[in-house]
Amino acid sequence: MDHFFFKRKRNNEAKYAKACSSSTSGSGSVTSDNYEKNTDSNLQTSTAFEPHFKKKKVSVRRYNEDYLKYGFIKCEKPFESDRPQCVICNNILANESLKPSKLKRHLETQHAELTDKPLEYFQRKKKDVKSPTPFLSYSAVSEKALLSSYLVAYRVAKEKMAYTAAEKIILPACLDIVRTIFDDKSADKLKTIPNDNTIALRICTIAEHLEATLTARLQSGIDFAVQFDESTDTGSCTALLVYVRYTWQGDFMEDFLCCLNLTSCLSELDIFTELEKCIVGHYNLDWKNCKGITSDGTANVTGKQSRVINKLLEVTSATWNHCFIHRDALVSREIPQNLMEVLKNAVKVVNFIKGSPLNSRLLETFCSEIGANCTHLLYHTKVRWLSQGKILSRVYELRNEIHVFLTEKRSHLATIFEDNIWVMKLAYLTDIFGILNELSLKLQGKNNDVFQQMERIQGFRKTLLLWQARLKSKRPSYYMFPRFLQHIEENVINENILEEIKLEILLHLTSLSQTFNHFFPEEKFETLRQNCWVKDPFAFQNPESITELDLVPEEENELLQLSSSITLKNDYEALSLSAFWIKIKEDFPLLSRKSILLLLPFTTTSLCELGFSVLTQLKTKERNGFSGAAEVRVALSSCVPDWNELVRRQDTPHLKSV
Repeated sequence: MDHFFFKRKRNNEAKYAKACSSSTSGSGSVTSDNYEKNTDSNLQTSTAFEPHFKKKKVSVRRYNEDYLKYGFIKCEKPFESDRPQCVICNNILANESLKPSKLKRHLETQHAELTDKPLEYFQRKKKDVKSPTPFLSYSAVSEKALLSSYLVAYRVAKEKMAYTAAEKIILPACLDIVRTIFDDKSADKLKTIPNDNTIALRICTIAEHLEATLTARLQSGIDFAVQFDESTDTGSCTALLVYVRYTWQGDFMEDFLCCLNLTSCLSELDIFTELEKCIVGHYNLDWKNCKGITSDGTANVTGKQSRVINKLLEVTSATWNHCFIHRDALVSREIPQNLMEVLKNAVKVVNFIKGSPLNSRLLETFCSEIGANCTHLLYHTKVRWLSQGKILSRVYELRNEIHVFLTEKRSHLATIFEDNIWVMKLAYLTDIFGILNELSLKLQGKNNDVFQQMERIQGFRKTLLLWQARLKSKRPSYYMFPRFLQHIEENVINENILEEIKLEILLHLTSLSQTFNHFFPEEKFETLRQNCWVKDPFAFQNPESITELDLVPEEENELLQLSSSITLKNDYEALSLSAFWIKIKEDFPLLSRKSILLLLPFTTTSLCELGFSVLTQLKTKERNGFSGAAEVRVALSSCVPDWNELVRRQDTPHLKSV
């Protein structure tokens, strides 16, 4: 290795000697042979010989104040040498361009229309020149990385995912996609995605921003309505969810307000105090702007007889609304004793099978082998409104398979499936609870007003009366119960038995009608009938019909003018009911104000139920100690974050160092 190094060194020095032979010291010429001898002797004493090449001298030009007459100033950027910057286009030229001829050529070619401008013109332009910011491109990249960090955290919170999902799922997937479609260099830019600790910080920042946005809207003095509900999570902790509805950007907006963690030692008055500390103290809202309170009717924290609700009604000018869905669920519980025994036996069958993992697997295998449409049974619980209809439907569909399975297991429950009367009653219960489930689903959803809900309830009440009339006729019809009708057609049923079952069905329908009348009293319908003009103001074209309404003279005049407008009728057909009344509040203030107060209160607590479902997803058994209010807010909030504001107010260490 040393011999190779010395040989290569000698060759380089020989070439250098030939190029510089004229500049060697001493008289006469130096031959290559003599030089090689000298070189060999020198290499024995020193191997650190390095040739010294001559460097070309480069002159550095300096800026002159006279160059301003060509439209150029000295660039303020800290370069090693002066560089000219055009005051017109802000372009920065090289140091070699600091020649009057080159500067003049730039002015004549790029800005020919300014060649005759005096020096004062360029002096004025000098004040408007934008100085380049150091590391501008790096800063832009950092802002994009920061925005990407917020977007990733926002999706993680919205999808109720663990923080590590960004590092273990999102980042590797993005790297694979970008590396496959583009290249490795582009994929390396994605490695600035934050880790799980930064994800938690980003979610907290987004939650604070969303909370501040909602608070600023509500503090502007607008009217709002709230809905409450409480439930217990997997960690046996009681949570009280509060949602708010308010007017924003021409329509109603529904959003998550807060989640209060309650303890068992708190009394109802203490709970009201905590609620007031949150809404009045923390959010600085005025109870006088609250125009509606909605909760369920149970005798607990949020029930009708609760002291919390009574205290709220004292400090607000609002009215209390009983959740429509909860009332519908209470109606469905009214079942005659004979039909209740059928429901209890169906629940016992499900518990026998689902209570044992072995039985559940065996039934699943059996149903799969015979090609059944369903292979699993569903649990029944009183908390979930759609539970009864779903469990009965699944049991009825798998009745033959369940009978065979229970017979093999030698269970006494197999005998109930051999009773044709029991199966007929099961078919009826499956149909009627399926119909009640459809009504419950219609009552759910966002932005439902009281007129829509009452129309659905009123329609169902009339349907019950129609079915009763059908069954009481000389030729009773069962078309409204398809499974029950199919069972009658496929099996030979004794007329006396069918008559007894018909009487039980008629008794159940009568009980449903009476219960509906109890939970949905006629007084509520009468109040809405008096304000039916809110639902359709253009139905009152005749002045005589307007006088029949309970309106003051000023309101009658506004309604007459409103019903005569063709343009506003087009808006009525195109917009939602709430958006229409909000839009015309300037032209018809009395009617608009009265309509908004009727439409603003919630009709159900379905948003709270949705919130509890999200809370259950977040607080799993693995995260039993989870108490992240930030994740709940981001997951439930209807507001959209202002990403530019989040990026602007974020303090980044690398920008401080610059």
